[in-house]
Amino acid sequence: MAKEISIKKTVYQKDTFGKVIDRSFKSFVQPATEDQQVTLEQFFSDYDSLFLEIPAEGDIQSHTYLINKSSELVDFEKDTTDIQPLLDEITQLRNQILDYQEQLIEANKPDIE
Repeated sequence: MAKEISIKKTVYQKDTFGKVIDRSFKSFVQPATEDQQVTLEQFFSDYDSLFLEIPAEGDIQSHTYLINKSSELVDFEKDTTDIQPLLDEITQLRNQILDYQEQLIEANKPDIE
C-alpha cells in the first residue's frame, strides 16, 4: 500500500537564481487602495460630525474658509441688499423711540423755577 512519491529538486546556479526567482516581498506590501470618491452623503455626514472641531476663523480649514469658498458659487451680496433696507428701517424706528422717550422725560419733568 505504499505509494511512491517523487520529489523533484531544481537547483539554480548563483548567477541565474536572481533572474529566475523573484525575491521581492510583494505579500508584505499593503495593497494599493483605489481612490474612493466621497459621496455627498458621506461629505455632509463627516461635516456634521466634525462641525464643532472646525475652527471658526482662519484662512484654511475653518468655517470662514468654507463660507468664502461657498460664496464663490452663491451670491451672498444679493441677500445683503435685500436685508439692508430692513436694517435701515430698524435704525430709523429706534431713533424715533429715543426721540419719544426724550419727549416723555421732558413732559414728566417737574418745573423748577
